[in-house]
Amino acid sequence: MQAVLYFSDKQVREKLFAFVDASQGLLLVTGLRHGAAMTRPPQAREPFSALEDVYGDVLSQVLVADEGTTEGMWRDPLGDLGDRLYPDDRKRAYAAATGYLLLEGGKPRAVVRKHGTPAEDLWFLQEALSRLTSRIPAPDPAKRPGTRRAEPAPRTPPRYGPASAQGDAPPRYGSSSARGDAPPRSDDTPPRGRRAVPSSEPEAKDPWAVLGIERGTPKDEARKAFRALIAQYHPDKVAHLAPEFHALAERRTRELLEAWEALEHDAP
Repeated sequence: MQAVLYFSDKQVREKLFAFVDASQGLLLVTGLRHGAAMTRPPQAREPFSALEDVYGDVLSQVLVADEGTTEGMWRDPLGDLGDRLYPDDRKRAYAAATGYLLLEGGKPRAVVRKHGTPAEDLWFLQEALSRLTSRIPAPDPAKRPGTRRAEPAPRTPPRYGPASAQGDAPPRYGSSSARGDAPPRSDDTPPRGRRAVPSSEPEAKDPWAVLGIERGTPKDEARKAFRALIAQYHPDKVAHLAPEFHALAERRTRELLEAWEALEHDAP
C-alpha cells in the first residue's frame, strides 16, 4: 500500500499522524520534493516503485511530497512527526524527519539515511528491512554501495637517471648524455609538475551584494534584510529536503553571517 500526502494540504500533519497510528505492520515514511516539472507521481519514482513491486505485501509506504508552493512553505509535517516520536532527542527527531523512517505497529524501529541515488537508497533500505522481518532477504553484500573492486597494482614508472644506472637503456632524446653536454645544473628549470605555483587568495565577496541591498543602506534596514535572508536557510526550513540542500543552506548561511559581520563593523 502506498499513500501520498502533500504539504499544500492543510490537514497533512493530521493525516500523517493518522497513518502512523493506524499502521499494523512495517511502514516507511519519508519526504521528497515534487515540483511542477516532475511528470511522474511520487509513488512511481524510485526507490518507492521497486519497494512496492517487490515487497508491497510486507511494507506500506507514506510519501510526504513538498511541491515547493507558498501554500505549504510554513508546514513541516515530518519535523512534527519526528518531534512526536522522539520528544527528548532532537538528533533522532531530525534524522527521522530527513531520512527514511521505518516503523512497526506505529513505533519507530530504524532510520535509514538518504545516500543520494535511488539504487543506493534501495540497497540500504532492504538491508534495514531484512533485520526487521525474515520475509525480506538481505541484499547482496558484494553490491553494497561504495564497495570497489581491488585495483591492479600500478606499474613501476620509468626511471630517468643516467644511462649507466639503467643498464643498456638508450638515452632519452634531448638528454645531456645524448648530446654530450654537461649534466644539467641544479638551478635548471624543474621537471614538469614540480614548478611552484604561486597561491592566490579568493577575492572577497561584496557584503552589500551578498545581502542584496544597496551600498550605504542604514544599519537598521540592513539588519532587517539580513534577518529575513537568514531565516530562509534555517535548518527547520530545509529539514525535509535532500542532503545536498542542507549543505547548500549551511554554505549560504555562512556567507550571510560573514557579510553581516563585515557590514556591522563598517556600517554607520
